[in-house]
Amino acid sequence: MRTATVSAPVATLWAKPDSPRPGVDAAALAPQCNPAEWVSGMDTSERIYHGVLTQLLQGEPVLIEEISDGWARVVATAQPAQRLDPRGYPGWLPVDQLRFDDVLEIARSWIGVPYVWGGLTAHGIDCSGLVHLAFRRAGQTLPRDASDQARATTAVPAGQERAGDLYFFSSKPDGRVTHVGFVTGPGRILHACGDQGLVVEEEMPQYRRETLLGIHRAD
Repeated sequence: MRTATVSAPVATLWAKPDSPRPGVDAAALAPQCNPAEWVSGMDTSERIYHGVLTQLLQGEPVLIEEISDGWARVVATAQPAQRLDPRGYPGWLPVDQLRFDDVLEIARSWIGVPYVWGGLTAHGIDCSGLVHLAFRRAGQTLPRDASDQARATTAVPAGQERAGDLYFFSSKPDGRVTHVGFVTGPGRILHACGDQGLVVEEEMPQYRRETLLGIHRAD
């Protein structure tokens, strides 16, 4: 499950995507909404409306359960609501009022960390550990091992890759996945490289190109 933080000054949590009233609630829906304008534009009766559940402050964390037609169904973990959801207050808000963590920038924070087989910390990490931990810190769970990561992601045709996708490689005759790294641009890779003994971002070496199995995207 992915996580995000509120980027709007105040994000109103709605019961459903169609809960906002035309005109009345417009000022509450913009990416940089104006709560003062929203409240001052309502009369006394309009301020009592059960389509509104609560409000989230800028920087507040949420769990993303679903994204549909520009709306996100979230759980506001900073606001306990045991009767509704033990994890926090559930509801809907516009996607453009959220900031999602960039998995690639998270992975880049490990550049220079030593390669350690089986490692999963800033003291040492391996190729699949880097992928697993970067996605995990961005709020999305991928398996720990590269072969399982390949099965858990969706193949992307060559030429349609984008930054943050995954390169998978095999040095085995049976095609078993033996290495994984992040796409950072055409022919560029960010990976925990056993040959160099470090996490590096580089042009893909020729021997890697020769063992490239495919490109995948985490949904």
